[in-house]
Amino acid sequence: MKVKVTTEQADQVIEIDTYPDTCPKCLRGIDPRFKFGYVFNNVRSDIVYQCPRQDCRELFIAYYFAHVNTQGQASPLHRLKRLAPQTHQNRIFSEHIISTSGDFVRIFNQANHAEELGMSDIAGPGYRKALEFLIKDYSILSNSEASEAIKHKQLSSVINDYVTDTNVKSTAKRAAWLGNDETHYYRKWEDKDIRDLKILIELTVRCIESEELTRKYEEEMP
Repeated sequence: MKVKVTTEQADQVIEIDTYPDTCPKCLRGIDPRFKFGYVFNNVRSDIVYQCPRQDCRELFIAYYFAHVNTQGQASPLHRLKRLAPQTHQNRIFSEHIISTSGDFVRIFNQANHAEELGMSDIAGPGYRKALEFLIKDYSILSNSEASEAIKHKQLSSVINDYVTDTNVKSTAKRAAWLGNDETHYYRKWEDKDIRDLKILIELTVRCIESEELTRKYEEEMP
């Protein structure tokens, strides 16, 4: 997708990965109206959109960033990172996830709020911590005799040693990889970011819910 933006020298066209599909003020799905854009040093682009809904029509800013490699070269593609100003709304989880790990729900929503405020350096480690609580609490439910060991093991070891469902193991392992990137000096997965981490956490949550529903119906319909 290409948009025309302004720089200190002249107007130019840049490529962005996506348009916002949700208004950060009214929190409803939209096809936003482009108003104005400004690019900083070919790395950061601030684009002003307007919500088209008659009962909202608020202006908001979408912040896009180009990936910069270790040689200092910026990617031509600018990826959407956040929207502001943002009306915060907690992510609602199923009763099963809440009962499995209430701490996960609380930490995830704190990280989500930090991300909405533009504090991605705090949000990333927060999502990583939320994932660890989810996986450890989930593992303790079916391995109560090993609860102390699980609490003190590294997340990767818990996933390898105690998570038996193949789908949960697959998504949780990859979420942990990206979560580690959010806490370490060096990023291993340079083409992935906090959005990919959130997707993998969401997939992990859904796999845990799917496993529970499958178990429930197997017991009710032997």
